[in-house]
Amino acid sequence: MSPVESSGHHAGRAALVALVGVVVLFGVLGLITLTLKDRNSPDLQLGDQTFKAGRAEALAERIAETGPRLYADVSGRKDRDMILQHQGDDPKSGWSAFLAAPIDKPRDCTWEWQADERLFRAKCDPDLVAPADGSGLPLFEVTVIDGRVDVDLNAQARAAGG
Repeated sequence: MSPVESSGHHAGRAALVALVGVVVLFGVLGLITLTLKDRNSPDLQLGDQTFKAGRAEALAERIAETGPRLYADVSGRKDRDMILQHQGDDPKSGWSAFLAAPIDKPRDCTWEWQADERLFRAKCDPDLVAPADGSGLPLFEVTVIDGRVDVDLNAQARAAGG
């Protein structure tokens, strides 16, 4: 007789251990999913929270010469195209940023600057107008830090989430 006796119960125990491991794994993944499902991007901290537009002086000069700047949303969501506007002589103040299209209009219906009227008109509906600073539209927070313009794209989401 062999000092090591074979047993037929090892396969059953191994299958039971594997099954328990799979159940625990799915339980953990389920808890993680429930925890993260209502979080928005500001809570997850995926990348920068601000759009770094550039040097305030250069941007203010360019906007004075050619009009407000249109920036396309490259986040993948494609729902936050924005217009950056500057008014006044001081590059440290007078900044505003807002959604580039009127609410409930398609993405290609952007606000177009009417320099002679000092207002914006919707590309798809010339009767739809917005003031030069975008007031009344969905705005993004703009700050000038160390001579550079930063647009906070997620301030509203952070405020709504907590």
